[in-house]
Formats: sequence, structure tokens, C-alpha cells
Amino acid sequence: MSTSPQQQQQQQQQQHFEFPKIHSFPPLYTKQPNQTVQQQQIDSWCNILLQYCQFYKITSLTIEGEPKHTQLQQPLTVKKLEIPPLFSNSSINRHVNSEFKSVIITHLIHLKKAEYINHKRPELGIFVYWRSIVDWGNLLYEYVVNTGQQGTVLTLYELTKGAGDDEYENEGDVEQVVSGGLPLELRNLDEELLVKVIKEYLIKQGKAQLLMTDSNEIGGVKIV
Repeated sequence: MSTSPQQQQQQQQQQHFEFPKIHSFPPLYTKQPNQTVQQQQIDSWCNILLQYCQFYKITSLTIEGEPKHTQLQQPLTVKKLEIPPLFSNSSINRHVNSEFKSVIITHLIHLKKAEYINHKRPELGIFVYWRSIVDWGNLLYEYVVNTGQQGTVLTLYELTKGAGDDEYENEGDVEQVVSGGLPLELRNLDEELLVKVIKEYLIKQGKAQLLMTDSNEIGGVKIV
């Protein structure tokens, strides 16, 4: 019998990410002098980072590579979500220094798999694109169209939390959502990322409008 998306996400949360074997290879943590080896090393780190972020639904990292926002928060959560560090491995007593982290993140940005949250203030961290801006936009658009909400003014809260997110059912250590139509893929999405998706994709496609308040804050979103 196949598992539902809710069960799949719960199973993921009950497991830790399985780092590839190379994550326990000590030389991986020090920038290698040989350019060919170094490039392979950076590519390995980028692949690990994207897999790690996708597993834990992390959509942004600090500039030091620590989780900044993850979708694995309330309402779907194990008692306490403990995410292991990405750039260190205590079993071999190794960690990546700040300079090498910067090289890895710069390459990830070059691959268009990440972007500074604020280009003028890179210290604020990066968005990580294990799912592209276009794919996020299509998910949002399909949800609104499929639920007959085109032309309706929706708040950022409604598009990331959903109307039914206040109802839970305890099942062991997991709080399971039992109502609410918002897809799991959109649930708990970082509002900063959501606004970026709307501005940089849906509005440019003529598929969305942002409604601003008198104080120039986002009052709502209309998918058209």
C-alpha cells in the first residue's frame, strides 16, 4: 500500500539525513590546492548542501551555512526537530572554515542554485533553490487555480499556513494536520521567499498582483 504525502513527510521527519560517505572523508573539509581536485570538492559540497536542504525543507541558510528557515516547523513536527550541522562532522573532528564556506556558497550562487537574500547585505544569508523560483511559482499558481481562488485577495499567511492549520491530531510524537487545503509543499514557506516568487515570476508572467497598504506593506496577493 502506498503512503500518503503526509505519511511520507512524517517519515522524513522521523529520520536524519543520511550524509554521503564522502562527508566522513577528512580532506573534504580543507580547500585543496590542486584546482581540479578543488573543483570536484566544491561540486561535492554543493550537491550535499542541496540534498541536505531538500531533505530538511530548508529554504534559506545563514552565510555560515546554518539553517535559517525550514518548512519543517509547526504544524508538522516531531517533538523537537534537531538538524545536524552541514559543514562539520564531530565523528572525525573536522569542520569547514569560513573562507572555504564562502567559496562553496559563491559557487552555488554561480550555479543559480542559491541567491543572496539581500544583494546589498550578503551577511543576511542566502535562499537555497533545491526547488527553483519558477517551480515554486507554478506550485502556488496551480494551488490557487485548482481551489477556485483566482481573483480572490489572499494574505501571505493564508498562502503559507492555510485556513485549516489550527486543527491537529496527536499521533505518537507527531502532530498531524487533519484539515486544511494548503499543499504540503507550500506549508510554512518562508514569506520572504514567497514574495520573491510572486514578484520575480508570477507578476512578470502576468499571473499575480500585490496589493499594498497605505504604509507600503503587502496587504494581500491576487492570483489572476
